[in-house]
Amino acid sequence: MILEYIHKDSTRELIKINLNQEISDEWINIDSLSKRDFIIEFLSAFSSGQKIVLFDKNHKQLLKFYKENNLNSFKGMDKVNQIAQLLFFTSGSSGFPVGAFKSRKNLLEEVEVLKDLLQDFKIKRVVVTVPFIHIYGILAGILLPLHLGEISLVVKEDFLPYELLQEASHDDTLIITTPLFIKALSRLNESKELTKSPFISSTGPLHLDDITLFQNRYKTTLLQLFGSTETGGIAYKFSTNKRWKSLKHVIITNTQEKLTLSSPFISKYLLENNIIELKQPFQTQDIVDISGDEFTLLGRANKLIKIAGKRISALEIETIIETIENVQKAIVSLVYKKELLRSEQILITLQANEKIERQLIKDKISQNFGTLTIPFKVEYIDTINYSAMGKVIF
Repeated sequence: MILEYIHKDSTRELIKINLNQEISDEWINIDSLSKRDFIIEFLSAFSSGQKIVLFDKNHKQLLKFYKENNLNSFKGMDKVNQIAQLLFFTSGSSGFPVGAFKSRKNLLEEVEVLKDLLQDFKIKRVVVTVPFIHIYGILAGILLPLHLGEISLVVKEDFLPYELLQEASHDDTLIITTPLFIKALSRLNESKELTKSPFISSTGPLHLDDITLFQNRYKTTLLQLFGSTETGGIAYKFSTNKRWKSLKHVIITNTQEKLTLSSPFISKYLLENNIIELKQPFQTQDIVDISGDEFTLLGRANKLIKIAGKRISALEIETIIETIENVQKAIVSLVYKKELLRSEQILITLQANEKIERQLIKDKISQNFGTLTIPFKVEYIDTINYSAMGKVIF
């Protein structure tokens, strides 16, 4: 694999990766500030067997935690050290981030499964927009390209949507990106045939309308991956398929309507206040309708809203609200408060050019999903920001 790094001035540097380095017995954190330097250091360390901790340096709590704690001092780390090589952290959207230890086997077995999903394409270049501190960034952004053989890995610190489209215009290019970029590309006033350049998207599901617009504009193949830091990959779907199909080696069941799975990609150990051993089958918080090895994802347990007797995902409601004129972005969540009459309320956060009438929002939701009886609150924010992995940051 050759690393092709695009500098800020658009010049390109070709770098041959060295896969050998001396290792220590300690867990190390890669301090490289640029994607270029990170890839070089990570691949050399990983291939040599070095134990690596990955986290966002801008997350002050995690940085403080790492500086103040010696991982090997945690009770039970002797068992972890026998199998684990990487430590990832969740986004922390529901509290302090949880650490998920991954073994080399966890990661490389999943890479082989991803390769099989792409076997119909002759990939010569891989373009990556995602950061490398999360499991998806490492799996799809670094290890997958490494195991695709003699290819070029094309990286820039920050791609603009039109720049990404230019890269995808080269035949036999695989694009590793996020839902935010898929949406942004869909909104460009351009149309191209990218039949030989597939896209992989993860970190969150896309609404069918966004996928359809993207497919019609670019005539490409979109592979969506579904999973989490703890579980690794769970399922995939191509293009406009409505049902997710479990990845090879992943066995799925339905327990109390929640997705439950057994998989070689699941972390054996988590790091919270101490070391926790995960048992399988592992129950997620995803509400699903399962048929064989396929399922329809209804939504997260805390992101499903009952309207007219039907459970609707927050994502669907967001997509409908964003069709209202002057609404740029919408974030919908279900809030539980003891002091509320019904104890629950829909919170709608809008980035909009002007204030929108509450009745218009209610009517729009009711037209698509049925009579809205649950109370809702609308808040406005200047800008709804997203992390590089597509997670909302308020």
